[in-house]
Order: sequence, then structure tokens, then C-alpha cells
Amino acid sequence: MTELTVTVCDQDGEITLRREDLLKYATNANVIAAALMIRISRYAFAKLSPQQPVMRRELYWQIGFPGPGILDCIEMLSHAVREGRCLQNPTLRNPKAPFSLGGQFIFEIGYRGKTLVVWPDKTVFDDEFRSQVAAWQEAEAGSEGRQAFLNYKADKVKQILSLSDGELLHSVWKEG
Repeated sequence: MTELTVTVCDQDGEITLRREDLLKYATNANVIAAALMIRISRYAFAKLSPQQPVMRRELYWQIGFPGPGILDCIEMLSHAVREGRCLQNPTLRNPKAPFSLGGQFIFEIGYRGKTLVVWPDKTVFDDEFRSQVAAWQEAEAGSEGRQAFLNYKADKVKQILSLSDGELLHSVWKEG
């Protein structure tokens, strides 16, 4: 499988990031978040700026799932968390978006006067996902069942990376 990348611009030029780069900041505990964010970013940025990479410091985020791995990825991609351009809103809702343990997997990404609302398919983040994360995300290394959870996460990453954009992601343009 070809490694996916996303390119953003900063004042000094283009920066190309891979999923592994996101993991360096978000840590291996957040492998699913890094896979999802590389896919969401590639998809959304191409729609928001089809002719050239987005300027990372002009991105604004409102997210329905404020998990630390997602926030770490947003920070690495855009510096939006520390610069106050990322609103964590666990009450943000879309009837088509899957639920997480602390909100919904919904991302409103604004850029130069346009806002794209993106969410992953409910078949990817289903009841089994929520059950696994609730039971094992914070479990001690070496605890009974932990290795099975790590295998589950690896399979979930493969699924996220292998689905087509149309199978994985859905979006609408936000009015106003």
C-alpha cells in the first residue's frame, strides 16, 4: 500500500506530512486517530483548496470528538489548537456521523471563507469500536486482552487506509 501524505503550506513553503509524522506527536496510542486524520485532511484540503496546498495557519476547526489523538493531529497539521483556531464542541451533531465515547466524529474545517463538514462512515466507527476503546484504550500494557485490542486497532487502521474516499468519508458544505 502506498503511504498517504498531506501537504500544507506555511510562510516558508510546503510541508508534507505522513501518518507516521502525525504519530510522532500523537504517539502510537493514537494510531487510529492518525490514520483517520491523514485521510480526512487529504480529502478536505483537496476540496477546500483544489489548486494548491492549504495555508496551515488559515485553517479553522470545530470538532465533535475532542479526543487527545485527534487534537494532536490537528495541532501538527495546522497549529490550530495552540493558536485558538480549534473549537472542541462535543455537542456538535450530525445525524449521519458516528458517535465516539465523548461526542461524534464530525469535523467542520474552515478555510478562506468556506467550511466543509466531514464525517467518517458509521460502519467504520461502530458499536464494536466504541466497546473496544472503552474497555482497553487505557488498559495497562501486558494486561489480559490488551494484545487483542492492539491487533484490533491495527486492523482498524488497515480498514481506514484501504477504503476509498467515498466508502470512508462523507461531507457537505456548511451554509453561511
